[in-house]
Amino acid sequence: MFTLLAPLLAVLLWNASCSSDDSSGDTPDNPPAPQPVSYDIYVAGYKTVNSKAVATVWKNGSELYALTDGTSDAWAYGICVDNGTVCTVGYEEQEGHIVAVLWENATLKYTLGASGSNSYAMAVTASGGSLYTAGSSTVGGSLTATVWENGSLLHTYSVSPATSQARAVLLSGGSLYAAGNLQTGGTQQVAQVWRDADALYTLSDGTTPGDIRGLCLDGNTLYAAGHLGEQAVVWRDDAQLYTLTDGSSSAEAMSLWMTDGTLYTAGYYTTSNFEEQAVVWQNGTRLYTLSNGTAGGSMPYSIAAWGETVFTAGTLFGNGRHAVVWQGAEQLYNLGRGEAYAMYVVPHYASEGE
Repeated sequence: MFTLLAPLLAVLLWNASCSSDDSSGDTPDNPPAPQPVSYDIYVAGYKTVNSKAVATVWKNGSELYALTDGTSDAWAYGICVDNGTVCTVGYEEQEGHIVAVLWENATLKYTLGASGSNSYAMAVTASGGSLYTAGSSTVGGSLTATVWENGSLLHTYSVSPATSQARAVLLSGGSLYAAGNLQTGGTQQVAQVWRDADALYTLSDGTTPGDIRGLCLDGNTLYAAGHLGEQAVVWRDDAQLYTLTDGSSSAEAMSLWMTDGTLYTAGYYTTSNFEEQAVVWQNGTRLYTLSNGTAGGSMPYSIAAWGETVFTAGTLFGNGRHAVVWQGAEQLYNLGRGEAYAMYVVPHYASEGE
């Protein structure tokens, strides 16, 4: 198993965008948005079978698809649901290389990366009948942030010897946004947002490492989650909005979601015992930590919320790694040995049955 790649490339990952049901407050002319009565929670990641990573999708706490057969290691990092079709992206070991792939339901649909070189698919979203995948591919010998449309290359965002990675993608108003990191010359990698084929925001100055793990669009306002140096941070458009941790230990913001004008962010900091501790922040203030009450640490990768109902997907460490989903601060599902890298939640409303 390529164990060094997972810490380097692990991503958030809610894949489309955050949701804003109503950010202007409740008034007689602007009533509160209806809240869902139930949810279908899809999770992508991997399960461990005979020491192999098997790319897996779960629904509502139960395995839905094993996407690979365990012959080679494979990981699912992004997921979306489009008109009932489950679209999952990730990467798998093929003949000594790591290759980006996209599955539709339980079937391999596209091999995105070229054979004989490394590529990674980290996030996916659907729009207008097409699928857009963000990740990275090897171009001119360098890892290059890449977006694919369906099974074809759409954008690459750097030129060798620069290196870059795209970790998040969303579409809105006919524009495609991708985000991750970019490193050129002798500088540290910078946190980078691209729009369509071009750079939109460079959110760090290259004096300390920066990276973006998640994107969220609320109206015309773009939010990004990531890190600057050792600090977990949130940006709004091209400016830093929240510094979530004090920089005394390694920390990152991994995913974020807007609902009713409230911004929820999932991330982690490193404890004095050198364990990652998952945290949920509300509008920049710590709301609660995520664990199962035992030592070992935890890592969140994806968050989604409707009103005050908040779901987070991630990993519990300790006695092996376990993929989990939390509702609020409480564990909702333990999915077994493995990790949960991405989540897509489909809300259901009372009016649907009318």
